[in-house]
Parts: sequence; C-alpha cells; structure tokens
Amino acid sequence: MGLIPLGDQLVCGIGWACRRGSDREIIRYHHPERDSIMDLASWGFRYWPFDRTFAADRFFASPQHDEAMSRLLFLVEESRRCGLVTGAAGTGKTYLMSLTQQRAQRLGRMVVRCDATGLTCEEVLLQVATASQVPCDLNSTAAQLWYGLRARFAALSLIRQPVVLLIDHLDSSDGGVLQAIRRLNQLADLVGLKLTIVLAVTDQVVPALLQDMVELRIELNPWSVGETSQFIHDATRQAGRLQRLFTEEAIQEIQEITRGIPTKIVLLANLSLLAVGGNEVQVVTRDCVEAAAAEFLPQAQRPGGFAPSPAAGLSKTKRRPSSVGMLGR
Repeated sequence: MGLIPLGDQLVCGIGWACRRGSDREIIRYHHPERDSIMDLASWGFRYWPFDRTFAADRFFASPQHDEAMSRLLFLVEESRRCGLVTGAAGTGKTYLMSLTQQRAQRLGRMVVRCDATGLTCEEVLLQVATASQVPCDLNSTAAQLWYGLRARFAALSLIRQPVVLLIDHLDSSDGGVLQAIRRLNQLADLVGLKLTIVLAVTDQVVPALLQDMVELRIELNPWSVGETSQFIHDATRQAGRLQRLFTEEAIQEIQEITRGIPTKIVLLANLSLLAVGGNEVQVVTRDCVEAAAAEFLPQAQRPGGFAPSPAAGLSKTKRRPSSVGMLGR
C-alpha cells in the first residue's frame, strides 16, 4: 500500500494519514463516525510494519522467493540467455525483478530495466536504448534505435561488459514487443555480447516466440498459511513489537480472504490494524479482520455473503461461506 507525500504528512487513500515526528510516528485514523490518533509507540512499533516498500532490508524472503532469487542469480552469473518469471498478480514478481537489478549491479553487470505495461514495441525499444546509453530522443525512428543499439552492443562486447535486460509485465504490452526481444537477443549474439534477458509475466504459458530462448522458468505461487503467518509476525517484530499482534485465527482469516496473494495480504493486514487503531484492543482477532474487510473493501471486492459493518469497524459481522472471493488487484 503506497503512501502519497502531502506536505508534512503521508496520506493514503483509505482514510488515514501518517505524520512523521522527530522521534516516533503517529497514525491519524479518520472515520466518518470516529476520529482518533494511534501512536505507533503504543503498539511497540518504530515504524509502520506493512508499508509496501522495495527496501532490501524489509523484504520477506519466503522459501520460494529464496529459490527464485538463487535461480535468477545463476542466470546472471553464468550469462545465460533468458529466464521467465511467472505468477499471478501480486505474488512478488516486480519485487523479485527489483532485487535482481540490485544484485546484478553489485556483480558488475550493466542492468537495463523496463516496465512494459501498456507500451508499444517502439516505446519499449526507446526505453532499452535510453537505458543502454544510446544517443536518442522521442523523435528517433525505429531504424535509428536499432542502429544505435547494434553499435552500443558491439562497444560493450569489446570491453567485455555483460548486460542484463529486465522486462516486467511483458504480457501487458503490445504483441510486437516479443519480436523486439527476439531481435535484441539475435543482435547480442551477432556482436558477441553477453546478454541475459529476464521476463516477468502473469501467464504461465511461455509465449511461442520465446520458447526456444527461455532456458529457465521460475514460477511464483501464492503463500501458504504458514508463510503468511511468518510474514505477519516477522513484519511486526522487525517494526519493534515483541508480542504477537495478530491471532492465528486472524491470520487464517486473512489467508482465506486473500488466498495467499502477498500484496493482498499486506493490504488486509494494513486495514485490520488501522481498524482497531482507535480502540483499546491489544491484539487483532478474526472479528477485526472481518470488520476491516466489510468496512473498507468495495462491495464488488468482498466475498459473497459478507455483510458490511454499519457502524464502527469492530462490530460483529456475518460469517461468509467457505467459498470466498479475492481482493482487487
């Protein structure tokens, strides 16, 4: 859940704000029927535990993410041709790409990273050329970009500089991007450049155009309830809280609603903790999680049969059937 700077406050679009003081942070929680201040120190926190951040020291490395990172580093270190990271939206592909970029740079690789969401082939090509330090601008033609990339790749090959190309959200781009990736790979082979390409997609099927290129496929799955529990407890403990804050029943409820999707777990854990901020509650229970989902999530995003709370966020809510829906992306 991102925080949007606004003056001396950090404001998030679910009705709360975080004011950063010199020695501690205070959460101001706004609600139509109540307005209260939650001092992070009262929870034992040094900082808010469920911020969405790409800081390496805040990354929760589940066993599958550790394995995925090891495989990606193998690709980079051995200068292999292409790796494909697959997984549902919210399973951590972008996080993994960010960590790969950091670690590849520490290994001395030149890293070119591109988010292909909604981009055409020409836009992706321009981003790659710009990041590769090819002289170009918005008026450069495709032919000029390809010529510049060939010259740049040849120069990098002469100084034996390996390159890592990271393209995120490939399946959200124009279909011509696949052809451009093949051509980049062939161009690197032509001039003898060690180019490693890592692609991230939600579709589990390898695109036909890339099947002969992909040497390693890495799949990210939703977390198990054990991984969800470990993440929540680790996040609160690292933030400074020594005692357990979420009950196991609350964590099980979060797991059922989110189906183990990490970004949705972060969202619902945030909402649950914020919902009890103005109440003298020592732990987050299953009822707190239910109430937070009922109060804050749009009707279309709530599981069927889960009635919204009419008053403050901690009133008793109706239990939903075992078949639950998912939070929005």
